[in-house]
Amino acid sequence: MQHPSPPSSRYLAVLLVAGLTAAALSGSQSAPPDPGDSALPEIIERALARAAWAEEQGFGTRFRHAMTQRTRRFNDDGEVTEEETRSYRVEPYRDALFHRLTTRNGKPIDASALIEEERRWEEFRDERDNPRRREEEDEDTEIKFNEELISRYTATLEGVRELRGRPSYVLSFEPRPGRLPVRRRLDHALNKSRGEAWIDQETYEIAQVSFQLMDRVRLWWGILGTISDATGRLDRQPVAEDIWMNTRLDIYFHVRVLFRTTRRDQTRQWSGYEIPG
Repeated sequence: MQHPSPPSSRYLAVLLVAGLTAAALSGSQSAPPDPGDSALPEIIERALARAAWAEEQGFGTRFRHAMTQRTRRFNDDGEVTEEETRSYRVEPYRDALFHRLTTRNGKPIDASALIEEERRWEEFRDERDNPRRREEEDEDTEIKFNEELISRYTATLEGVRELRGRPSYVLSFEPRPGRLPVRRRLDHALNKSRGEAWIDQETYEIAQVSFQLMDRVRLWWGILGTISDATGRLDRQPVAEDIWMNTRLDIYFHVRVLFRTTRRDQTRQWSGYEIPG
């Protein structure tokens, strides 16, 4: 359980995982396909294979690291009305990550916040120690880069471009026409998003993914509110030999919850990855 955040923020953060769950290990030894339309199925197939490998290894929840989160809120004129920066120490526990708040706006948290963090840790630990509750939570929020996910989209290979000195295949994607499956609340957003994915040519890791919400998404069937605008970009880089992790996430969203409208952006940066000894 992370530090509490607005439902819309958590919703969009999870949405981005659709494009980035292809984290994997050890590159393919065969030559990369030529960047033509006929190569697209092979590129996707290799990325899927690497995503399956990464899931088996569980890299995403094996590393402790630091995370910094900056949140800004805007008024209707686009002026910043509130800004806050928080730092977290992220620790793995039973195939999940616990985000422990350490500083707020550059200052250590006070005694009451320390007590709250201990309460959150105990609640998080209890949830992860209960296999049934853990399975129910994962089923509702987890997104996997697999055949079911990519079947929602049509993709186009735009070519090969360099990103941070490494050549990447650039794929654009958008929802397939017609009715798409909705099995969870999250699917409403997945079915209305388009964007680009940059796939590292050497390793078939997702190096960058961006998305844009194409239409409004209703929260809780419109009773809670709607997300009317959302954009985001996530960057990933190698943190150890052939192991890639998230390094930066930028998202912006305009959401109406009940009778209140919120415009905000959020930047998350991850660093200091290490496997607990």
